[in-house]
Amino acid sequence: MLMNRRFFSGIVMSAMALAITLPSPALADETKERAALTLVKNIGDEAVKTLSDSSLSEAQKRDKFEKFLDDSFDMNRIGRFVLGQSWRNATDAQREEFLKVFRDFMVASYSDKIGSYSGEDLKIKDATSLNDKESLVHSTIVRPDGPPIKLDWRVRKTDSGEKIVDVIIEGISMAQTHRSEFASVVSQSGVDGLINKLKDQIKTASAS
Repeated sequence: MLMNRRFFSGIVMSAMALAITLPSPALADETKERAALTLVKNIGDEAVKTLSDSSLSEAQKRDKFEKFLDDSFDMNRIGRFVLGQSWRNATDAQREEFLKVFRDFMVASYSDKIGSYSGEDLKIKDATSLNDKESLVHSTIVRPDGPPIKLDWRVRKTDSGEKIVDVIIEGISMAQTHRSEFASVVSQSGVDGLINKLKDQIKTASAS
């Protein structure tokens, strides 16, 4: 496999499916950090609303989640980052195809965990500024049957509002993990080989 997809997708999907505890108003005057906190809160609220709606079929929930992922994550920026140095050497056609397939890969990776919520609770701590455009929202997943899991959300201010550009689980960056493992595939099979590998992963996830 390109990565331990079920581990990452399971944790992130659980986080998106939680009722979020609001942080204290200490950051009220720090607009960028407050906006990042609001985005993460909305992620939890929307996921809970969708996953708890018994009138929706699994297919309808997946459709809502797909739109939700597109709205909340900067998929193009993440895609360019995870392709790494190969992005500069790729043709326009390869770039376009990769971004499309990578987005579909991410959707398949996360949406197959819909319904996996089992009593976890997401506690938001605070947000810190990384630079003039990015903030890191710090949170913890409290599990009924296991130790807590540290989960950080890297949020970037864009022209279309705040977008998530990375999720960091116990210090392990999702984007960095993809980048490293994708580079390994590209070194052996090229960008086209990576694209085909992702397509295979999408088929596997869709069939599961």
